[in-house]
Amino acid sequence: MDRRRYGKTDGKLCIEQTQEAVARAWNVPVAELRSPTRRSASVAQARQVAMYLSHVIYGVSLALVGQHFGRDRTTAAHACRRIEDRRDDASFDRLLDELSDRLRGTPEHRSPQ
Repeated sequence: MDRRRYGKTDGKLCIEQTQEAVARAWNVPVAELRSPTRRSASVAQARQVAMYLSHVIYGVSLALVGQHFGRDRTTAAHACRRIEDRRDDASFDRLLDELSDRLRGTPEHRSPQ
């Protein structure tokens, strides 16, 4: 698995791209993912997925992930654990794989050739 570490500026861009992709997949506004309150269960799940993918795919630190979602690193870590636990569900796992593949295709994540 490619676990690059991105700096603060690059990490922010990666998180924003992830938020947009997850918001489209869950059909929720990006602003809801960044909202300081929990919102509905679907928004909370989308937020957890976006935190998870930002950390796992791009290697953005949990502290930076939490910061860009208006939360702390422990909340981001909790989100990652929750989503990892749900990967036993085959359909959920497929959805995450599709999102991961899409995000890995972004120019910022491609390796220089």
